Amino acid sequence: MTDTPLYLHIAHQLQARLDSGEWPPGSRLPAVRQLAAEHGVNTLTALAAYRHLEEQQRVVARPRSGFFAALPRHVADSHATLPGPTAAALVDVDSRMSNLIRLSASSIRQQLHMAEAHHGLYPAQELSRRMQMRLARQPELIGAYLPTADQQQLYQQIRRLAASWQLDIPADHILFTQGITEAISLSLRHLTRPGDVVAVETPVYFGLLQTLQSLGLKALEIPCTPDAGLSLEALDFALRHGAPVKCLVTVTNFQNPTGALMPDDNKKRLLQLARRYGLTIIEDDVFGELYFGNQHPSPLKAWDRDGDVIYCSSFTKSFAPAFRLGWLSGGRHHAALERLRESSSLVSPAILLGVLSEMLASGDYARISQRIRQQLKQQMEQLSDAVLDAFPRGTRVRRPQGGMLLWVEGPEGLDSQALLEAALSRSISFAPGLVFSAEPRFGHCLRINCGQPWSTQLAEDIHLLGWLAAEQLAGRL
Repeated sequence: MTDTPLYLHIAHQLQARLDSGEWPPGSRLPAVRQLAAEHGVNTLTALAAYRHLEEQQRVVARPRSGFFAALPRHVADSHATLPGPTAAALVDVDSRMSNLIRLSASSIRQQLHMAEAHHGLYPAQELSRRMQMRLARQPELIGAYLPTADQQQLYQQIRRLAASWQLDIPADHILFTQGITEAISLSLRHLTRPGDVVAVETPVYFGLLQTLQSLGLKALEIPCTPDAGLSLEALDFALRHGAPVKCLVTVTNFQNPTGALMPDDNKKRLLQLARRYGLTIIEDDVFGELYFGNQHPSPLKAWDRDGDVIYCSSFTKSFAPAFRLGWLSGGRHHAALERLRESSSLVSPAILLGVLSEMLASGDYARISQRIRQQLKQQMEQLSDAVLDAFPRGTRVRRPQGGMLLWVEGPEGLDSQALLEAALSRSISFAPGLVFSAEPRFGHCLRINCGQPWSTQLAEDIHLLGWLAAEQLAGRL
């Protein structure tokens, strides 16, 4: 008779099944009650087995979602020594990006390549009604600025919203922009000159690469993992030994494309690192409101006491894409950014700002954004399960805790650009890994948008993508 506790027996069996590949990394494991029923034990014993595997870093617990297979230890350990950053280089990505962006205007049936949610997810009818009512009361908003009293009300609503994210932002440090892209572009124009070096994450959102290219800037790519985000060790190495870096652009909450959520301790360490080297940080929090947990994760800006972080946010993903309403809080750079904005687009449309203010004040924004988050979370889970079920063995998926993007790492040898060409012939699109770096990296990876409603057709298309990937790896495509 063995003295080994029953929960360890169950844990060892689970570990053997994980090692065999029965549950690929990122796949959902049986629920605690299901595991207990399978082994004829109570739920506490089943939970103890999972907790043991969690301590061994073989499974990952997701609040209110269950347990998921983690990376095998030999793969996880490899992330501890990430490759260092390569030399900074001028960005030239137009040839790769233009073809991808053109797909949005094409007749592709299943468009999964852009970071956009289906229009049905947003409150189109409600916003239309609000705009009509506001114009009926204030028709002058068609050709005038938002009245001062209305502006102050809007700023107070933004302050209250930001306070729920642990941000304390003065009303006079809120600057509206034409989406978050303009906020980041203004910040880069203020901080840099052509030829300067800007540190970015890699893989990195291709829109940022295009902005860097348009400004004649060099990109210094710092490794980023789906588990922890930006590698602070690689950034420290680059700042100590590389060319002078003017600023860092980072997405700490649900990074694009990996979906990474930087842990709070890492955010604090990043700020310490920035202070040590006198580095200004541009924080892109465009996906922060699309959290799947209980609250918006704290932005990096929440710990900024010196005004070194230019915080950029937006309502385009969480509320109304067509409004193109972004905003920034520039810290010690704010006055200069206000002057720079005056030389470009000057102000955002008054009618849109007025409607946003009403929605925030009434509580309708909170209600709508919560519904959007719940829908995206469900679609993300369905998409993740489908990818792991359909794609070849060796495919890795890290389920993000927010956002609308799923980063898929295919087996070595997968060519996602060739896969895209095969998929386009079946009227399916996605974003191949090569567009997420200024260098030819991530060729075996792809990014899929989870903003489309789950349907039988989408399930079939994901299955077809997986089949095409398997055919390519087998040399039959």
